[in-house]
Amino acid sequence: MAHPRSPLRITDNVVDTDQRPAVVLERLDLELRLKLMRQAAPAAVLAERPDLGSAAALMLSDLGFIAAPWRSDAPEPDLDHGLMLIVGDRFAPDFLNDVLNGPWTARLDRVVLFGDRLGGRTLAALDEIGFPFIVKSLPTPERLASILAHADPSTAALRQSAVARRTAAAAEIETGSDRLFGLIRAGDLGAAIAEAKGAFNHFEALLDSAAAAHWLTIIQSYHDGTAQHCSLVSAIAMLFARGLGFSAGDQRRLFEAAHFHDVGKVHVPLSVLDKPGALDPEERRVMETHARAGYDMLVGNDAVSGEVAEAARDHHEYLDGTGYPYGISGRRITDITRMITICDIFAALIERRAYKAPRTARQAYAIMQSMDGKLDATLLRAFSPIAESCSSD
Repeated sequence: MAHPRSPLRITDNVVDTDQRPAVVLERLDLELRLKLMRQAAPAAVLAERPDLGSAAALMLSDLGFIAAPWRSDAPEPDLDHGLMLIVGDRFAPDFLNDVLNGPWTARLDRVVLFGDRLGGRTLAALDEIGFPFIVKSLPTPERLASILAHADPSTAALRQSAVARRTAAAAEIETGSDRLFGLIRAGDLGAAIAEAKGAFNHFEALLDSAAAAHWLTIIQSYHDGTAQHCSLVSAIAMLFARGLGFSAGDQRRLFEAAHFHDVGKVHVPLSVLDKPGALDPEERRVMETHARAGYDMLVGNDAVSGEVAEAARDHHEYLDGTGYPYGISGRRITDITRMITICDIFAALIERRAYKAPRTARQAYAIMQSMDGKLDATLLRAFSPIAESCSSD
């Protein structure tokens, strides 16, 4: 058997004499095989379920590692000369607590964590500790070999970590948007505000882990049209704030204004809101009531700033006075509302709907440029690189 500090020989029987040889090694390319040889070491396995632990231990043995399960009553794993694999499924609270408080947290560069169904809160807890290798589900032996061949966080493993974060963040945003409007419809505005404030971190995770064109596609797969639009405008607004160099606090301000800009739509009948076609004049009138309704809902709440309420009321107003609900113009429209209006129009143009084909990002921006006198020209120019980053054409 391979000694923890001896070179690994492909012909070694790494399990025992009456079991199979490590044939997986023979399928690896030479460069990867040599890197893996340098890593030959004991490997401890912490698993949420016995079957997951057995699968991980078998693959490790096939790759030349002496694998053994780790228990809390065992000596600390030797991570100066070995590796630690943590294999979970749902990461139940007790298991997650063990993971977050184990002795391996002092050597996270030697830990690889696998989680099949990692939720946003679990990922946030793991991120807070600083796990660099987070991989969605137990991979093939060849993929595992590629990950284990590096002593320090590798580009490939970090890329897998980003995928996990993006997947979890996208799921949290969709369910969070559904919860947000559900709470508003139920009249629990306080809980809805708390939900929106907590959503900021999930949007950050999504924006940080994927190109804009990619997360736009993710958001546009959401099943609820209003939740989709709310999420889309919020993400675009965050991107806009970043592009303008806003502080973290100002990014949150713009995010909250975007997240609540259409809150008044909870009072619009679903027959109008979800109509698969153009609205007639009366339906259009009903739809336009959402702006004032949103303001009335938000303006008296101490947890929401006045500018957020104003953005909900005025995001369909234009600088030339041709918007609604009041036809205000010029300086009466705040800067934050002008930004939300640009993000809202851009999102509406690129959205997929049953009754209209989506515009490309470049087409949408060209349409906005043609809206002479209606949008803030300086802000619209500043939005140009944001629109370009959203382009997949």
